[in-house]
Order: sequence, then structure tokens, then C-alpha cells
Amino acid sequence: MSQPLIHRTATGPTLRRAASMSAEVAAYLEREIASRGLTPGDKLPTERELAEQLSVSRATVRTALQELESKHLVERTRGRGTIVAEPPAPVSELYARLAGAGQAQQDVAELRGSLEPLVAELAAARSSAADLIQLQDALAAASEHLSPEEALRLDVQFHTLLAQAGRNQLMATVLTLTSSWTSEVRLRSHATAEGRRCSIEGHRRILAAVLTRDATGAGIAMRDHLADVAVLIRDHQPSSTQPIGDHP
Repeated sequence: MSQPLIHRTATGPTLRRAASMSAEVAAYLEREIASRGLTPGDKLPTERELAEQLSVSRATVRTALQELESKHLVERTRGRGTIVAEPPAPVSELYARLAGAGQAQQDVAELRGSLEPLVAELAAARSSAADLIQLQDALAAASEHLSPEEALRLDVQFHTLLAQAGRNQLMATVLTLTSSWTSEVRLRSHATAEGRRCSIEGHRRILAAVLTRDATGAGIAMRDHLADVAVLIRDHQPSSTQPIGDHP
């Protein structure tokens, strides 16, 4: 069994008081599940325990858990409580087939260039309030002053959250895999402060469109972002190798 989901501090856990408290709780719980590395079958605290720990009503917790259930992150059954869910079979099978496969960078670039604009459009149309909170938090944490490695981690996090907000698990799975296939190359785009600023500005334009439910604008912003960072990657291509067509 994994460590407890919620850890109390001297002042207790804190949440921002937003217009939708259940969205804040859902975003918080989703981050906690990911950061604690919980695995399918791990049990979450009860609604009553979560309500007490987060100083919210049980109705707020219940609505937040319904959000996670709609994203297939948890399962809720009478007598068993709330547990981390198994990925749907097609997603598990896709991971099993592709996770260890060696992929040509050009193929991956073309795949991402086709899928990511569509994912951004879907996120603009389908994202929940909790999704938007997490995307805003990921963008707020990014800075040109971070190390290239930390900047890349937040870059990947933003794209992953965007894919999850699109509510298409197969697309999210494919794009999560492409992140692992391209991490070494993508690190080049974060090698300089200029590159990190470019990434942040691209994400800011994408998120602005998502926040206003502008699906067309989100897709265009993603295409522009991929093109901008591809230039940065080429500019920082090691001289001993041939340029490859890659995207952020």
C-alpha cells in the first residue's frame, strides 16, 4: 500500500478558494495521486476523511471524486470505497505494444504535429474546471530561470495535462509515450533562457485559447508553438549529427 494520500503540516493542507471548490479539490487530488505514485488498487481516504483534511464539505469531495471517476482515474464502489483505477484495456494494450519500441524521430515529429493541435482543440472544448486549474498551475511554475531539466519536466507536464483535458485516453497515451521518445532531443529547446521563454510564451497562448473555449485558436497556437520550438531544436543541433525534424 502506498503512503497516505494527504499529509498534514503544522497548518494543515491548504486549497485556494475558487469559484468552484470542487474543481480545486479535484485538481488537488489528481496531483496528489500522481505525485504519490499510487498504483491501481490503492485506496484513497474516505469522503469524510478527505473532507476533514481539506476543510471542505463531503458534497464538495463527492463532486471532486466524480470528476476523477469521469476521467477513469478512480473507481468508486459501495463497501470498497475509492481506489485508483486500472487503465482501460485499449490503453494498457497500447502501452504494452509501444512503450519499448524504438521510434524514428521524424516519425514521432509527424505524429505529434498531427495529434497535438487536435488535442489542444479537444481540450478547449472538453476541459473541466479542474483541468484548467492544473494547466494554470503548471504554467505558473514555469520560468526562464529554471534549469533545462526542470523546464523540460514542466513542459512535458503541460502537454500531458492538455492531452488529459481532451478526454481522449488513446490520444493522451500516445502523446505520453512520445514524450519519453523525444525527451533527449526536446531538452535542446530548453538549453537557453531564450528557449525557455519561447516555450512558456507558446504555452501561454495555447492556454489563453483553451480558457476561452476557442478550439480553432488553440489548434493554431499549438501548431505555432511546435514550429517555434522545432526551430530552437535545430539551432541547438549538435554539429556531429544531421538535423532531424522534431517538435517540442
